[in-house]
Amino acid sequence: MSKIRLTAAALTSVLALGTTAAPAVADDAAGSCDQQQAQVDRAQAKYDALQQKFAEHPTHKGQKAKKAQAQRVARAQARLDKCEAGSTES
Repeated sequence: MSKIRLTAAALTSVLALGTTAAPAVADDAAGSCDQQQAQVDRAQAKYDALQQKFAEHPTHKGQKAKKAQAQRVARAQARLDKCEAGSTES
């Protein structure tokens, strides 16, 4: 019997927290795009720094680092585009 009460109490608290947290999530949607933009900016800055660093003396390790960072920039930009598209639909 105590397991049933414990489960019921847990479900009740989850539902109570879920209904109060839902408006906070909606308000935070605009803020998350700001975070995505910051990630894109940081990734692009790091990519630019790598371009400068390995411009004079290209190495295989440098090429791999630049390629990996370029992929990070592309993924961050895709997340930002998806976030912006989602916020314009609402």
